[in-house]
Amino acid sequence: MKKYLLILVVILVSCKARQKISWNIGITEATVKLPAGASKATLLNRVRIAYPYNNTKSTVLNPNVNEIMDGAMNGLRRQIRNQKFLSIYSESSNFKSTANGKFPSALTPSNVSQIAMGSDVMVSLEMLDQAINDSYTIEIRRENLGNNIYKEVDYYIGKRNVNLNLGWRLYDVKTGAILDQWEQQENYFYEAESRERIRATNLLNSNYRGELLNLGTRYGSRYASRISPTAHLSTREIYSAGNDYLVSGIKAVRTENWEEAEKQWLRGIKKETKTKKLAMLYHNLAMNEERKRNNPQAREYAKLAANQHPLGVKTQSVIGC
Repeated sequence: MKKYLLILVVILVSCKARQKISWNIGITEATVKLPAGASKATLLNRVRIAYPYNNTKSTVLNPNVNEIMDGAMNGLRRQIRNQKFLSIYSESSNFKSTANGKFPSALTPSNVSQIAMGSDVMVSLEMLDQAINDSYTIEIRRENLGNNIYKEVDYYIGKRNVNLNLGWRLYDVKTGAILDQWEQQENYFYEAESRERIRATNLLNSNYRGELLNLGTRYGSRYASRISPTAHLSTREIYSAGNDYLVSGIKAVRTENWEEAEKQWLRGIKKETKTKKLAMLYHNLAMNEERKRNNPQAREYAKLAANQHPLGVKTQSVIGC
């Protein structure tokens, strides 16, 4: 048992000694041009859903469902993170306006700076309208009873239409100016069918919230793609433990101070005597040169790592891949 615990500890220490680090290798610009140097965003939801309870022409008795709104914010948030260019600095739900399909008055520069202090841009969901209607049709179908005998039966086709309007604004936090105003519209529907009308209705209702959530998520994602560039990253593992120079190097990398990290690794090469740790230091230097797009020097460091210890062979295998 003690032997197994020792092996587990060694594996855990080995994993902890390496950390994944990413850096930009290219940017795909978005449709909307952001202010120079923009990197932090605040997300704002200004929509308040408060329809009269009789404002529906469906079996959904309460039209005040938040799934489209929540899905839009979730989709916006997730897509911004996926594109790895903007970081989400804060979120807010101030300055609410009742959903009516019209844009509310734009926020003033002082409003924007109050909500989004510390950010570069603010992405705001400002307008929403969702009208829900049900309709039913009957289709006559042939049902096979066997022995080439067919029977005509009625099928109820339930169709739920969602007329959707969404409106977004993008603000420059520094100036309060509107960088973009965009409206999204769709007459979305989904269907359910059954031999019994009540069964078709129940199927519509069981899928209702999921359909609306997915609909909102799709449109939130689309707006994120419109306003946020996409960063293309390269990810590599570097060694972060084993001696003081590896530890100091990873601390510098975490603060984006690659120059200091390189100094620490070069110092380590002059002081370290153990071949495995020398290979780790050369590995990190190779990854740094690849980050700088200096592949010839990266390959040279990878070769030196391989000369010190077998783990350097893996370093050679990843350079330029």
